[in-house]
Amino acid sequence: MAYKKIDRYFSFADIAIQNNADKNRSLIFLNKVDQTIDWKPVETLLTQYYQPGKANKGERAYSPLLLFKCMLLQKWFQIKSDPELESQINDRISFKSFLN
Repeated sequence: MAYKKIDRYFSFADIAIQNNADKNRSLIFLNKVDQTIDWKPVETLLTQYYQPGKANKGERAYSPLLLFKCMLLQKWFQIKSDPELESQINDRISFKSFLN
């Protein structure tokens, strides 16, 4: 089974906000983390333990690396619930950039 394709496009508003990216502490922090970590070995390890279902019915699974990064965001930014995490991802350009 293939993984879900994630919409990697930013809105016009997201692009406009990028003008102030050098002042966004969350964006700076997450960019440093993203540049420091080689995600390929992490993804390889996660893929060994995350086996999506093989059925053709239902939604496709999210990639294990995306889910891991979501968990990191939830811990680092003290987000208490999955629905709140989803809202934060949809609202914050720093989170979107980190997950892409």
